[in-house]
Amino acid sequence: MGKKRRGGSSAVGSKNDPSSKQGTGASSARGKVDGGVDDRARFLFDVLVIVFVLPAVLTAVAFVFGLSPALKSPSEGDVRPHFLARLVLSLLLDATYGGAFSTLLIPASRSLARLLPGASVPDDRAGCERQEGEQNDTSLAWPIPGTDLPPDWVAAALGRKKGEQPFFLNHVRGSTRLRQAAQRIANALGTLSMVAAMSYLVDGNSMHYIGLDLSLQDIVAGFVVGTVSVLALFLAELALGWIRIIGFGEVVVPGESLPINLTWDVLFHAGVSLNEEISLRGWVLVHAAAYFASLGAPPATAMLVSASMQAGMFALLHLGSPGASLVGLVNLVVGGSAAALNVVLSGGLSFPLGWHFGWNIFMGHLLGMSTSGIPMSAKLISVLPHPAKSHLHGGKFGPEQSPLAPVAYLLGCACLVALYGMDGMEAWRERLNVALPGE
Repeated sequence: MGKKRRGGSSAVGSKNDPSSKQGTGASSARGKVDGGVDDRARFLFDVLVIVFVLPAVLTAVAFVFGLSPALKSPSEGDVRPHFLARLVLSLLLDATYGGAFSTLLIPASRSLARLLPGASVPDDRAGCERQEGEQNDTSLAWPIPGTDLPPDWVAAALGRKKGEQPFFLNHVRGSTRLRQAAQRIANALGTLSMVAAMSYLVDGNSMHYIGLDLSLQDIVAGFVVGTVSVLALFLAELALGWIRIIGFGEVVVPGESLPINLTWDVLFHAGVSLNEEISLRGWVLVHAAAYFASLGAPPATAMLVSASMQAGMFALLHLGSPGASLVGLVNLVVGGSAAALNVVLSGGLSFPLGWHFGWNIFMGHLLGMSTSGIPMSAKLISVLPHPAKSHLHGGKFGPEQSPLAPVAYLLGCACLVALYGMDGMEAWRERLNVALPGE
């Protein structure tokens, strides 16, 4: 690698830009004077409409939808509405309930964020929303000034296009990560509410039907497998020279707390795991498989089509992620298919939840690699991606866009089979041989 030089980041890292800092000085005062009353009025309006009216209306629609004989689907035995109509309703309920929880949680998270060390939180709502939506805070210098960087990597970074992040990774303040975590928790609560409404009001079964009969043992097993898969990916990229360790226990903003910032990441990815696994590998996968089976498809075909459907939806959710490319999206289809296999072989959502959480938290915040472009504020191990090898390590999107990602998924699946065997396949065949779920 050649001899290291000190302070290389000062030549290629993002620089502090005082003009971009928010929540201080005259702009903060203007936010209080000009936006305070309007923001309060808008919040009260949002509480009325988004928290109470819209959820109440859609829940009533779901109730009527589930009861009306005229809406029952003949292909599904006239016991529930057509799957595609239920799918649309589930998406609407998910978004509506998630919006309600977000309306309540985000203002509270902003108040808490202002108390954190190193916090920079605008006083006005519009400023907060802009900051919470950012994927990379250009006012933060990274790599941190004074970090030892390989001279040849620095030279390669200087050759990148002007305005591009020299080393790809996205970073924000801990006070921003807290609010982003609150949004993900709100999404997860919205998904749980959606599944409850759909199960009891429309689908005619309990939440256990989609695998929400949680087992701590299976969650831990999934967490270990997800962690091992990511660790193997990390060690491979490190050995191949695609990434390089440049520090330990790194906090991007001086004065912020490593344990506190990592707490927001834990909450963030707990929310992500619940939101995506319960909606896609829970409701969509299970009900789609039952629907295709009710049309006469053999159980294996029904499972294959439903697994492909939710895997495609999973990839599409990441279409707007920073740095996403066709390779990354194809890899996520593979990952979504592996997650469907998790459900089938483990018999529920516990193992997939553990895998998803372990995969994300280790990849992005304990091992310091990008997870679908999600920003970081702290990490146990700080790594530097090679500036000329984005096609190998995945660039801004991260290892899920690497050619090694499918290998990591296959490793996880091998561990899954070793733990649970293949009996789950037969259990699903028997389940789908029943004409209607829940009978």
